[in-house]
Amino acid sequence: MSAVRTVAIAVAAGVAVAGLGVWPGDLPVFWAVTLGVPAAAVAAVGARFSGALEPQWAPLPEQADSASEPQAANLATRLAEAADDPVRFRARLRPRLRRLAAATLRAEHGVSGLDDPRAVDLLGADLHALLTDPAAVLPGPERLERMLAGLEEL
Repeated sequence: MSAVRTVAIAVAAGVAVAGLGVWPGDLPVFWAVTLGVPAAAVAAVGARFSGALEPQWAPLPEQADSASEPQAANLATRLAEAADDPVRFRARLRPRLRRLAAATLRAEHGVSGLDDPRAVDLLGADLHALLTDPAAVLPGPERLERMLAGLEEL
Protein backbone atom coordinates (compact mmCIF):
# COMPACT_ATOMS: atom_id res chain seq x y z
CA MET A 1 0.00 0.00 0.00
CA SER A 2 1.30 3.45 -0.80
CA ALA A 3 2.35 5.86 1.93
CA VAL A 4 -0.43 8.30 1.03
CA ARG A 5 -3.10 5.64 1.49
CA THR A 6 -1.53 4.51 4.74
CA VAL A 7 -1.56 8.04 6.15
CA ALA A 8 -5.13 8.58 4.95
CA ILE A 9 -6.34 5.41 6.65
CA ALA A 10 -4.49 6.25 9.86
CA VAL A 11 -5.89 9.79 9.98
CA ALA A 12 -9.40 8.53 9.24
CA ALA A 13 -9.17 5.96 12.04
CA GLY A 14 -7.82 8.50 14.53
CA VAL A 15 -10.48 11.08 13.65
CA ALA A 16 -13.22 8.45 13.83
CA VAL A 17 -12.17 7.28 17.29
CA ALA A 18 -11.78 10.83 18.57
CA GLY A 19 -15.10 11.87 17.01
CA LEU A 20 -16.91 8.93 18.57
CA GLY A 21 -15.33 9.72 21.92
CA VAL A 22 -16.44 13.35 21.85
CA TRP A 23 -19.90 13.19 20.36
CA PRO A 24 -21.68 10.01 21.52
CA GLY A 25 -19.12 9.14 24.20
CA ASP A 26 -19.28 12.58 25.83
CA LEU A 27 -15.53 12.57 26.57
CA PRO A 28 -13.46 15.72 26.86
CA VAL A 29 -11.60 16.55 23.64
CA PHE A 30 -8.21 15.93 25.27
CA TRP A 31 -9.13 12.35 26.21
CA ALA A 32 -10.78 11.67 22.86
CA VAL A 33 -7.61 12.77 21.05
CA THR A 34 -5.53 10.72 23.49
CA LEU A 35 -7.56 7.65 22.49
CA GLY A 36 -7.47 8.56 18.79
CA VAL A 37 -3.67 8.73 18.50
CA PRO A 38 -3.03 5.05 19.40
CA ALA A 39 -5.92 4.03 17.16
CA ALA A 40 -4.31 5.94 14.30
CA ALA A 41 -0.95 4.27 15.00
CA VAL A 42 -2.49 0.79 14.98
CA ALA A 43 -4.38 1.59 11.78
CA ALA A 44 -1.18 2.88 10.15
CA VAL A 45 0.75 -0.28 11.02
CA GLY A 46 -2.12 -2.46 9.86
CA ALA A 47 -2.51 -0.56 6.60
CA ARG A 48 1.22 -0.55 5.92
CA PHE A 49 1.54 -4.31 6.26
CA SER A 50 -1.72 -5.22 4.56
CA GLY A 51 0.01 -5.70 1.20
CA ALA A 52 -0.14 -9.45 1.72
CA LEU A 53 -3.93 -9.20 1.69
CA GLU A 54 -4.08 -7.60 -1.74
CA PRO A 55 -4.81 -9.99 -4.59
CA GLN A 56 -1.77 -11.16 -6.52
CA TRP A 57 -2.84 -11.18 -10.12
CA ALA A 58 -1.12 -13.88 -12.11
CA PRO A 59 -0.14 -13.08 -15.67
CA LEU A 60 -2.53 -14.31 -18.31
CA PRO A 61 -1.72 -17.73 -19.74
CA GLU A 62 0.14 -17.72 -23.00
CA GLN A 63 -1.97 -18.42 -26.06
CA ALA A 64 -0.55 -20.96 -28.47
CA ASP A 65 -1.87 -19.26 -31.60
CA SER A 66 -0.62 -15.74 -30.85
CA ALA A 67 3.04 -14.71 -30.91
CA SER A 68 2.47 -11.66 -28.76
CA GLU A 69 -0.55 -9.91 -27.39
CA PRO A 70 0.42 -6.60 -25.75
CA GLN A 71 -2.93 -5.89 -24.05
CA ALA A 72 -2.29 -2.17 -23.93
CA ALA A 73 -5.06 -1.33 -21.49
CA ASN A 74 -3.84 -3.87 -18.94
CA LEU A 75 -0.25 -2.75 -19.30
CA ALA A 76 -1.20 0.91 -18.87
CA THR A 77 -3.02 0.08 -15.65
CA ARG A 78 -0.11 -2.00 -14.39
CA LEU A 79 2.33 0.82 -15.21
CA ALA A 80 0.28 3.33 -13.25
CA GLU A 81 0.15 0.99 -10.24
CA ALA A 82 3.82 0.07 -10.50
CA ALA A 83 4.89 3.71 -10.49
CA ASP A 84 3.67 3.98 -6.88
CA ASP A 85 4.61 0.52 -5.62
CA PRO A 86 7.77 -1.42 -6.67
CA VAL A 87 6.26 -4.68 -5.38
CA ARG A 88 3.51 -4.37 -7.95
CA PHE A 89 6.14 -3.94 -10.66
CA ARG A 90 7.86 -7.17 -9.66
CA ALA A 91 4.67 -9.14 -9.04
CA ARG A 92 2.34 -7.88 -11.77
CA LEU A 93 4.03 -5.93 -14.52
CA ARG A 94 7.37 -7.70 -14.94
CA PRO A 95 5.83 -11.16 -15.60
CA ARG A 96 3.70 -9.69 -18.38
CA LEU A 97 6.65 -7.84 -19.91
CA ARG A 98 8.80 -10.97 -19.67
CA ARG A 99 6.16 -13.02 -21.43
CA LEU A 100 5.76 -10.38 -24.14
CA ALA A 101 9.52 -10.14 -24.70
CA ALA A 102 9.95 -13.93 -24.75
CA ALA A 103 7.11 -14.35 -27.26
CA THR A 104 8.53 -11.62 -29.50
CA LEU A 105 12.04 -13.09 -29.37
CA ARG A 106 10.74 -16.59 -30.10
CA ALA A 107 8.49 -15.51 -32.98
CA GLU A 108 10.78 -13.01 -34.67
CA HIS A 109 14.27 -14.39 -34.02
CA GLY A 110 13.90 -17.99 -32.87
CA VAL A 111 15.45 -17.23 -29.49
CA SER A 112 14.31 -19.76 -26.89
CA GLY A 113 13.96 -17.37 -23.94
CA LEU A 114 15.37 -14.47 -21.96
CA ASP A 115 18.22 -16.61 -20.60
CA ASP A 116 19.59 -17.15 -24.13
CA PRO A 117 22.76 -15.05 -24.69
CA ARG A 118 21.34 -13.67 -27.94
CA ALA A 119 18.46 -12.11 -25.96
CA VAL A 120 20.81 -9.53 -24.41
CA ASP A 121 21.98 -8.40 -27.85
CA LEU A 122 18.47 -8.25 -29.29
CA LEU A 123 16.73 -6.57 -26.34
CA GLY A 124 19.56 -4.33 -25.23
CA ALA A 125 21.29 -4.45 -21.86
CA ASP A 126 18.87 -2.07 -20.11
CA LEU A 127 15.66 -3.86 -21.10
CA HIS A 128 17.19 -7.29 -20.49
CA ALA A 129 18.28 -6.20 -16.99
CA LEU A 130 14.83 -4.75 -16.30
CA LEU A 131 13.23 -8.09 -17.20
CA THR A 132 15.71 -10.43 -15.54
CA ASP A 133 17.40 -8.64 -12.62
CA PRO A 134 15.51 -9.35 -9.36
CA ALA A 135 16.56 -5.96 -7.95
CA ALA A 136 15.45 -3.96 -11.00
CA VAL A 137 13.03 -1.10 -10.45
CA LEU A 138 10.66 0.57 -12.86
CA PRO A 139 12.50 3.34 -14.74
CA GLY A 140 11.03 6.73 -15.56
CA PRO A 141 8.36 7.01 -18.25
CA GLU A 142 10.65 8.33 -20.98
CA ARG A 143 13.29 5.66 -20.44
CA LEU A 144 10.69 2.90 -20.23
CA GLU A 145 9.08 4.20 -23.42
CA ARG A 146 12.43 3.94 -25.23
CA MET A 147 12.95 0.41 -23.90
CA LEU A 148 9.49 -0.75 -24.98
CA ALA A 149 9.89 0.94 -28.38
CA GLY A 150 13.04 -1.13 -28.83
CA LEU A 151 11.06 -4.26 -28.00
CA GLU A 152 8.36 -3.24 -30.45
CA GLU A 153 10.93 -2.79 -33.23
CA LEU A 154 12.25 -6.35 -32.88
